[in-house]
Amino acid sequence: MNRAQLIASKVLRFGIVPRAKKAAGRRYMEARVRRTPPESLPEIQGLAEDVNLVDAYWTGHLVNDAPFLTARQSARYLEWRFREYPLFRELSGLYGSHDGEAVLDYGCGPGNDLTGFAIHTGARRIVGVDVSTSALNLARHRLGLHGVGPDRAELVRLTDGATELPFEDGSFDFVSSQGVLHHTSDPVAILRELHRVLRPGGTGSIMVYNRDSVWFHLYVAWELLLRDGRWPGQTAAEAFRRSTDGEDCPIADCYRGEEFVALLERAGFEGRYLGGYLSQWELRAMQESWGFAIADERLPAEHRDFLRALRYDYQHRPMIGDLHAGIGGTYRIRKAD
Repeated sequence: MNRAQLIASKVLRFGIVPRAKKAAGRRYMEARVRRTPPESLPEIQGLAEDVNLVDAYWTGHLVNDAPFLTARQSARYLEWRFREYPLFRELSGLYGSHDGEAVLDYGCGPGNDLTGFAIHTGARRIVGVDVSTSALNLARHRLGLHGVGPDRAELVRLTDGATELPFEDGSFDFVSSQGVLHHTSDPVAILRELHRVLRPGGTGSIMVYNRDSVWFHLYVAWELLLRDGRWPGQTAAEAFRRSTDGEDCPIADCYRGEEFVALLERAGFEGRYLGGYLSQWELRAMQESWGFAIADERLPAEHRDFLRALRYDYQHRPMIGDLHAGIGGTYRIRKAD
């Protein structure tokens, strides 16, 4: 094991690592890719350059930009992600079986769910699309770790500035988009394209940020704006954009369940809201801040009323009404036969 491998193997576990150590892992990844026969890795098709601000931002800001060194490490990360976000697995339905099916991952990022579909399902075709070249390169490397080549996986670079997908009508049996559409300029146009490329009777799973969440009403509205005094004069809706994926993220919207279902129906889908899966951050905020927030007279009534209306399931996870109140608003979709 050379020095770069040794450093990277010790630090590139889960979450954020120091910049220099990320760089060591990236150098090892690049060297490994150079040694891998090109025909065994999926090619990245599509655009070569950023087109607008959204493309540029996500090329430079990745959710997880630490390259994995082994297939085992990559697979373990998927399980860590499910633990970090309680109910994510249950609400999203990832990964299912999909035997013999074609699966599209819209906004695949560095390849988390591409990898999941590759190693946990019998899908015959797995396609990842994204606006970020850097993310697609990480996804390409990661698929290579698992021995998934171009005979089964495809990667396509898109742009936020044009919503058309380079696939024929009815090309896919299942579409997935986890945490992406709330960052796009025209989510309805994208949903219409997803509807077009899904076969009649095809299904899918979509996650967008949930406004009816502990994140929005407690973490943003009280912890950040009132307790910490961040971004004076901004509303919770304005501050929300800065709280999730970096202060400079150009677009970060959130939706109530009925609001996003209406968008799904405008695009032609049958849509059902399943609730919001939770983050460990939200569970921490409920333990530490809920009582202080509802007692704070500065907190607007919208947020205080929401927090007072929360109840818990049998595992002490917060719910609003009959649905869980986490940031990960999850929807099941279907294209009519």
